[in-house]
Amino acid sequence: MVIDHPTSARFIAAYMAFLGTLVSDGEKRGKSSSEWLVMGRARYAADRSQLETYRSAHPEMDAEMLDAIAAMQIDQWVYLKDTRSYFVLLAKDSSVAYAVLGLTERLRDVAQGESGVVLQTGLMPLNGRWVCDGLLKNMLLLGPNMRRDLTAAYQALRADGHFSLGPKYSHG
Repeated sequence: MVIDHPTSARFIAAYMAFLGTLVSDGEKRGKSSSEWLVMGRARYAADRSQLETYRSAHPEMDAEMLDAIAAMQIDQWVYLKDTRSYFVLLAKDSSVAYAVLGLTERLRDVAQGESGVVLQTGLMPLNGRWVCDGLLKNMLLLGPNMRRDLTAAYQALRADGHFSLGPKYSHG
């Protein structure tokens, strides 16, 4: 349930290099890498033009990985469940569901074994699949009634063809 290691390593290198330019060394001091990366991602979400500025200043960087960052959806998602091959993220408005892979770890492991949670993360297209950036923020555990309602919404989305296995195709 994770993307292949060579792709994840390329993405992580590009992501850390870019987000690292949005956070000062002083702000990084005393923080874990995931803390300052979340800070950088929030700054990028607030001003998406920063990526083009970075691209112009660093033409040697991996264009394919920077394209994935450019296409990233940074939002609140419902982490609904795991399957054998992917985990399910549901848009907060229940308009679409995604089959998602982890970058280096399964989301269940990063989310401390919990599914049925609302969390903020980044979702991007990478190698024809949806991939979570692995930076989780604001996790909120849902109660059983809310989980039941969201599971029903997910099942309806699948039946209506609004379940996306990857950026280029959906599954009904």
